[in-house]
Amino acid sequence: MKLLGIDYGRKRIGIAVTDPTGAVIRGLPTIEHLAAARAEDKLVKIIEEHAPDKLIFGLPLGPDDEETTMSQEVRAAASRIADRTGITVRFVDESFSSRDAELLLRTKKKKHRRNKASVDRIAACLILQSYQRDFPGDVSPHSS
Repeated sequence: MKLLGIDYGRKRIGIAVTDPTGAVIRGLPTIEHLAAARAEDKLVKIIEEHAPDKLIFGLPLGPDDEETTMSQEVRAAASRIADRTGITVRFVDESFSSRDAELLLRTKKKKHRRNKASVDRIAACLILQSYQRDFPGDVSPHSS
């Protein structure tokens, strides 16, 4: 099953995709979020190009798993994208994906230069990895 992971933020949208078997995850170019409608148009175009079976949005929940202003924005954007593409949307808690992505970048580079687009792209990869770990029966090549 091919999945597309989305780290939806107010400034950028990080994107990652699996291969059709779900075994390989790779980051895609980050969308700069200048205006919501234009950013979502770009996201829909990428979704159409990659034709995933499901869209996995990271959901930034609060410390007690409560909804936040940003998680509500993500849910609204996911609903609009689902309406436009007809593709099933799932959510995974992404509370620490950006922090974990920054830590990964720091360990890979001697001189840590914060590259925000890379952080968002890696966060999207981590969102997919979390989904695959948390819902293994939902990501097999034969499930849809």
